[in-house]
Amino acid sequence: MELNLYIKDGADYRLLKVPSFIVRNLVCDRLSKSELDRINRFAEKTRKPEIFKAGSIVIDFKAKTAECFQIGLRLGDIEPTWNIEEKEMTLFNY
Repeated sequence: MELNLYIKDGADYRLLKVPSFIVRNLVCDRLSKSELDRINRFAEKTRKPEIFKAGSIVIDFKAKTAECFQIGLRLGDIEPTWNIEEKEMTLFNY
């Protein structure tokens, strides 16, 4: 399953579609420096959506936080080292 990985960089956002195992490894600090560099290199600049769609995750590398929008993963069960926040979904998120 592919997820929309939004990387928050100050006021800017970048987007990259990634498989779910990348997100699991990211929030547990299991990715190497070269893998993190590759994510940053391939992510494309985008505007912040008015409403994040289901299957999206917004990460902030500096604060080590992740906001999840119905991504279908139980990140709290895998003992993440990042702060994870599950966001409420509404009809507009679909």
